[in-house]
Amino acid sequence: FVEHTSKIVERALNENYDIMKDYTTSEGDDSEMPTGPCVKFLCSHFDERWSKNRFVTDVNWSMKNPELSVASYNKNPINMNDPDGIVLVWNLRLVERPEFVFHSQSDVLTTMFSEFHNNLIIGGTYSGQILLWDTRAKSLPVLKTPLSSNGHTHPVYSMQMVGTQNAHNLITASTDGLVCSWQLDMLLQPTETLELVHSTHNKTEEVSVTSFCFPDHETSAFWVGTEEGNVYQANRFGHAGGKAGINPYDYYKGHWGPVTGLHFHPLVGPKDFSDLFLTSSVDWTVKLWKAKSISKPSAGEQIISPIYSFEGTDDYVYDVKWSPTNPAMFASVD
Repeated sequence: FVEHTSKIVERALNENYDIMKDYTTSEGDDSEMPTGPCVKFLCSHFDERWSKNRFVTDVNWSMKNPELSVASYNKNPINMNDPDGIVLVWNLRLVERPEFVFHSQSDVLTTMFSEFHNNLIIGGTYSGQILLWDTRAKSLPVLKTPLSSNGHTHPVYSMQMVGTQNAHNLITASTDGLVCSWQLDMLLQPTETLELVHSTHNKTEEVSVTSFCFPDHETSAFWVGTEEGNVYQANRFGHAGGKAGINPYDYYKGHWGPVTGLHFHPLVGPKDFSDLFLTSSVDWTVKLWKAKSISKPSAGEQIISPIYSFEGTDDYVYDVKWSPTNPAMFASVD
């Protein structure tokens, strides 16, 4: 009871609201308009108990509650008694401590809020397990995938929810080239599996997936970034005479290291730029691409080059995302 009510009090105290504001001033009075940079620092989230000696592996925002963010962390090498993986839910109005703390038996590499459930948080781990936490329950997962050949047995660095409120799936991909589709209420086995292979890859022909993305309103076609640096287009289902899996002809070639992030332009504004996507890589660059239409497959091998390469960084670029409101703006992190 004390913990719950103290969080409510802290949120109220952190509200940035001027209780002395004068509403009798004229409408044209802009003396209180903010000056200076348009982007300002809001807060820094750190918890001495759970954040110390850990690296942040992923961050995502809640679509339902914009003040909430979720971050995943790897193991703490100093204290081996702690859980290997941690997921913390942070609140912009609760700066000093996390809103929720969730545990994992393996490093959590990626995490997200369920797009269609306010109370569910999903994590992908180094062991290959997919974990599901419920904010109404305690710190341990309420559901998780088994460590078996039915699902992933290699690290899961990327996942995405596709579909609608009444018909949706969680899509996950691991570094052994396996793509799985899951129902959140049934994680014992995937509803679909797809092995991404390419004939140009030596030995096993497996494509090591490090990131992937579906364009907006698309549930079959997706693009994958790989450990070798190439980007490929793939399909969950066969169509137009083609098979499910990787398009064997089109290579998006431009990176010289693993692709760490891939994001398609959102459908915002009066013009449609949804065929543009960005990639980030450990080769210190962010690249802009134009996706080839899936309705016009190549008859032979075709190498597709980036439209532009952004090379202003001097370190690994770990992720990149388009702005949800400004069609010409994106952000990257190194």
